[in-house]
Amino acid sequence: MRLKKILKFVVPIAILLSIGYWGYNYINRTSSLIGVLHKDADVVVKVDLHSIKETLILDALSAPKYYYSNISFSSSKKDKEKDSTQNKGVDLQPYTLVLYTLKNVKNTVFATLPIDNSLDFKSYIKTFVADKKSVIEREKEYQYAVLEKSKVIIGWNTTHVTIAASPEKLTATKIASVFTDVLVGNKLITDKNNALIQKLKSAQDHIVYVKGNGLVGANFVDGKLEFSGQLEVDSTTGFAKEISVSSITDASFQLYMDYSFTDPKHTSNFVSTFKNSSFLEKSNLKIDSIVAHSNGFFSLAINGKTMQQDTIVSYTYDDNFNKVAAKTIQEKEVPKIYLNIGSKKKGLSTYLKEQGAIEQDIFTAFPYYNLKVSSANNTTLFSTDKSLPKTQTFKTANFFECTADFKKLNEQLSFPKSDLIFGLLKTLDVNANLVEEGKVGLEGVLTAQREDVNIITQLFFGLENAK
Repeated sequence: MRLKKILKFVVPIAILLSIGYWGYNYINRTSSLIGVLHKDADVVVKVDLHSIKETLILDALSAPKYYYSNISFSSSKKDKEKDSTQNKGVDLQPYTLVLYTLKNVKNTVFATLPIDNSLDFKSYIKTFVADKKSVIEREKEYQYAVLEKSKVIIGWNTTHVTIAASPEKLTATKIASVFTDVLVGNKLITDKNNALIQKLKSAQDHIVYVKGNGLVGANFVDGKLEFSGQLEVDSTTGFAKEISVSSITDASFQLYMDYSFTDPKHTSNFVSTFKNSSFLEKSNLKIDSIVAHSNGFFSLAINGKTMQQDTIVSYTYDDNFNKVAAKTIQEKEVPKIYLNIGSKKKGLSTYLKEQGAIEQDIFTAFPYYNLKVSSANNTTLFSTDKSLPKTQTFKTANFFECTADFKKLNEQLSFPKSDLIFGLLKTLDVNANLVEEGKVGLEGVLTAQREDVNIITQLFFGLENAK
């Protein structure tokens, strides 16, 4: 009888809590997307922070020992920073974080957040900007600050803050039109029935990428990052429905892509992307000339190690105190790297020789390894190994594919902290194919070492505990 009374009390409360929590999620899935997205956004990335937190909480309940041991280890560090208790006036970890780009501002990502309390935010941003050794600049209807060596700029008024970030140097002039749109013109999507808002709301993935009619979703699960979807491309863009690929068996890393330079759009985009490459300029090479001698196919593979000789030049003085150069030969172990570029006409290697980038069949423009250059069957091969690799040829519908075995890769390729990064991961498999005209299918999976713990947790603790 007592159990029945308890159940009569507990069950209704549990149902009410479930309904309330469902309602909270339902409302916030839409409201968190309102007033934070530019009306002319080209690419939108939605990061469902709330859903990610829920996933990690459930993961902690399923693997409490792993979380406890790592949290205890991290908490024991003496130099751990204390969280600030200052009221910021803005939620820097919203229910959903929305990032966007605009066509007229290249290589720049924006995020807009609503300000909850303008007085608190005014106090917070003043301290934040001072800590970053920057200054607050004023426009007529908003303020801004240039941070982090000009790669981040923050602008704000009394209702919104907009953050602009770029991998290259940013100037206030470059992003002024966006700040004016958002902070002066309020050019933000506020209609909950807007098609883009509805598309973002309906997508339940942890991270959602949207451009035009294309959508790709990514999810963090136990031991894996999984992503899949379709990308919108120009319906006249040419991607092959089937290609022939020569694959190196059991390679630790392998990538190929058929970008098909028979399509003028591909050629134009490729040239535009690499036209300002400092590497090409230093090597007396021009990207449009390289494209003219190529067909758009590219492959890269790493498979094992080999020995190479390096000439070390040192300087000494003779008996007459004249400075003389002394050359010594040193052997070093390097990864077996095979870079293949599809060629056409008189061949890519001929052009490289004419420009002085190849001497005695060695590609001299690459400073780290000696790359031997050879040409055959409309291809140009750059390799650290003298012998040709064993390959297996097959036909595939994927015009792009990338695979990696991180344990093997860790043994064959080394760079600062490579042991740490590769040691946390297991495999990578990504591919893309033409689904139909105007649509490219994309899918992939990145796996971590443990299959019973969420991949975010493994990467976070792995990197944190290595500090």
